[in-house]
Amino acid sequence: MKIKSTCIVLAVALFASACTSGRLEYFTVEGERKYACETEYTWQPSVDKYAVEYVLAHCAKEAVSRGYTVEDIALLEKDLSVPLPPEGTAWSHELAKQHHVKGMLTDKEYGYLIAYLDLGHDRD
Repeated sequence: MKIKSTCIVLAVALFASACTSGRLEYFTVEGERKYACETEYTWQPSVDKYAVEYVLAHCAKEAVSRGYTVEDIALLEKDLSVPLPPEGTAWSHELAKQHHVKGMLTDKEYGYLIAYLDLGHDRD
C-alpha cells in the first residue's frame, strides 16, 4: 500500500510540474483587487512560460487601456511582437512547431507565437 501511495504522489507531482499557469492581478479605479486572464499551458515548460507571459502581458495592456492599474507592471514593458511567417505563408501551430523543432524559432518566439495564435491575433 505504501508503494501505491508513493506512486500516486509522484504522478501528481510530475503532472503539476508539467504545467505553467498564471493570472493577471489588477486594481479598479475604486481600488478593488480583481483577477483576470487565468491561463495555463502544459507539457513544454521552456516554451509554456513564454506563452503564459504573452497572454498576461497582452491582458495587462488591455487592462491599462481600460483605466485599471496592474499589479505586475513589468508585463507592460514586454514587446509582444512575433516573427514574420515565411513569405507566402501564415503562422499556424504546426508551422510554428516545425520551425521551433528545426531551431528556427527560440523558445520565447515559439511560446509567443503559440499564445498569439491561441488569442486569435493572427486574424486581427
